[in-house]
Amino acid sequence: MRIFLTGPLVGCGNQVDDATAQKYSDKATSIVTKLNAGAYTDITKQFDATMKANLSATQLAEIQPIIEKSGTFKKIEKQSVEEKDGMTTVILVAKYQNDKRVYTISYNEENQISGLYVK
Repeated sequence: MRIFLTGPLVGCGNQVDDATAQKYSDKATSIVTKLNAGAYTDITKQFDATMKANLSATQLAEIQPIIEKSGTFKKIEKQSVEEKDGMTTVILVAKYQNDKRVYTISYNEENQISGLYVK
């Protein structure tokens, strides 16, 4: 199952400075933590208007069986932060007990989530 959410996927963006990379990596890691905890309403509060119109907390909760099947969250193994056209996109590779998940989270210029993809 994939949670497809509106917004751009990353591709050939510009690398960001270390402080920006750390800021957005922390924000995205917080989203992964909230997904793991089932805090879907907290996540949707951070969505931009388009995301809010297209994905409710109830719909986002449909990812819960996938996360549960992955097992216990262990750590973020890899991360990448890029900027393109005013969007900052973070890719996190998360290691779980039974699987790996790739989270792609995009933020607009207002630091709202404008894209979320879980694979």
